[in-house]
Amino acid sequence: MNPSPWILSHLQSLSPGRAIDIASGSGRHAFAMADLGFTVVAVDRNPELASVYHKSDIEFLCVDLEGPSWPLSDQTFDLVLVSNYLYRPYLQQLFALVSPNGFLLYETFGVGNEIHGKPSNPHFLLEPGELVSALGSSFEIIDERFGEVLNPSPAIRAGVFARRIR
Repeated sequence: MNPSPWILSHLQSLSPGRAIDIASGSGRHAFAMADLGFTVVAVDRNPELASVYHKSDIEFLCVDLEGPSWPLSDQTFDLVLVSNYLYRPYLQQLFALVSPNGFLLYETFGVGNEIHGKPSNPHFLLEPGELVSALGSSFEIIDERFGEVLNPSPAIRAGVFARRIR
């Protein structure tokens, strides 16, 4: 699967630095970041994905981001990228991964996606403005999106590109 065009356009606007791809899967965004010169940590709970990354410069961490405690405490990154993942109980901990003047690039499915298929469970669908509200005054919003996209397949997509200012 190719990187999200929305994510890729924002990645190309940034200077390389230390980045983390949350719930990375097979690495469509992790590899795109690495190709752009970022030092990348890919995080996913599936241990079988280690084989995808083992011949690359991408560091793979096999951790459960939904366990009883947040596994990534005391770490910060110049860029935190999240795609197609939403777990509200640890949103603030995820935002805390963004270093001062660092960036958050977050895109997932939004409410209304149930007309297009999965995900359709409201636990996995963002409300309009939900991420911006959760970020509070610590971030400057650079770009926000919420609405229907047709490519690569019809879906309701929600996203935020933001920079930590506090």
